[in-house]
Amino acid sequence: MPPSSPLPLAVTMGEPAGIGPELALLARRAAPASVPFCVYADPALMAERARRCGIDVAIVETDEAGTAAAFARGLPVIPLRSCGCS
Repeated sequence: MPPSSPLPLAVTMGEPAGIGPELALLARRAAPASVPFCVYADPALMAERARRCGIDVAIVETDEAGTAAAFARGLPVIPLRSCGCS
């Protein structure tokens, strides 16, 4: 039985010095509410990159369970420390 709403897509920011953070920010700005996704990244890095690039997207630090709800408020970012990736 398919879920009533789509499960969020999860992506990583990739190399912090690369273009991955900007791509995630721009994708969130353009994404319809019906296609939620989250980013595994450092929330502070994502907020700084958004500010530096002039991308008006709220960074919402969350965990995996809160991703779908956080998407309505901005870009859900799951800190790398939460997944044991740091």
